Amino acid sequence: MKTVTAMAPSGATLSSATGQGTYTPKKWILLRAVEEAREPLGLKSTSLNVLRAMISFLQGDQISVDQDDEHICFASNDAIAKRAHVSVPTVERHISTLAKLGIVRRVMSSNGKRWARRDRQGRVVTATGLSLMPLSERHAEFLQEAQKHADRVLEFTLLRDKVSAALARLKELVADGGSITDLMTSVRNALRRKPDARVLRKLLAEISVEISEITPAHTEKMRAYDHENEGHKEDSLNPIVKKEKHSQVQVSPDQMERSFPRLCSELRFARDQSHCDRLMDDIAEYLRFGQTWYAMKSTHGPALRFMVLGYIFQRAENIKSHQAYLISLISKIDRGDMQPTALLTHSSKIRGSAGHTHDISSRS
Repeated sequence: MKTVTAMAPSGATLSSATGQGTYTPKKWILLRAVEEAREPLGLKSTSLNVLRAMISFLQGDQISVDQDDEHICFASNDAIAKRAHVSVPTVERHISTLAKLGIVRRVMSSNGKRWARRDRQGRVVTATGLSLMPLSERHAEFLQEAQKHADRVLEFTLLRDKVSAALARLKELVADGGSITDLMTSVRNALRRKPDARVLRKLLAEISVEISEITPAHTEKMRAYDHENEGHKEDSLNPIVKKEKHSQVQVSPDQMERSFPRLCSELRFARDQSHCDRLMDDIAEYLRFGQTWYAMKSTHGPALRFMVLGYIFQRAENIKSHQAYLISLISKIDRGDMQPTALLTHSSKIRGSAGHTHDISSRS
């Protein structure tokens, strides 16, 4: 029976036979999902290096159950160790970790050895060793874990930014900080480390109380910070509220062309909105936004996503960490320190400057 294969998003292929389609991401895409979910999975970088070496021994671009050498790594621990640049005992230890987490599956012979049998043409017809099929079978699960982790990281980053902004506001209002020295010291120490979110919320509430006592005129403005006392979740940390707020941003095609010609040229031949979204995802991958981009897609409207991507892409060569810059921009917009449409005007200034670069993420 004839099988038709067509290209699908993100380096995957769509295979159809008798009208049935299967989504088969390439093996390195499968690995990327595990890498981005490494923290919730409890994986160390060495485990990922060993896993990457094992994947490199597989034939073809996809992990498939059709052929043993397309999902079973039958390389010895010594061969894996050389490719991963670690010792054999280290390989043995991390393979046990990967097997325990269900990321690899042991397919062993009676004597516990890994081997492959080949036909006259040299093709592997059967093999024993370490199956990497769980990477494909659990791909959706790993993506979900990575997404949840990215959401938590973004939420925590926004919370840190709010504490920092509240502290700066408090310092502006207090001429003599002697009465709140202990609080300021606690906040500074917390921001230097990686505190628990509950600690940051508690400090945020304390700062809000201090500000409201200093000047009642600022009470309403700071109420958004005081979600711990009110017992409500902060709106800017709530994906639903954030989505409603930022989905209202609208930009005309002319404004887009004028401010973000580099991004517009990449999207010029998009067939439809779905194709355009996939192209933007590819650019986000190129800029190494990681899961921050996908978290943003669930909380911010398409026009704002376009402007943020277009702004960073326009000046990508001048930005050291694109992901950190993305988080900084979104934090400023969510706090209300910067209007989304400012991305349009500042991008135009950047393009119009002769040898000068304007960095709006450093502006209040």
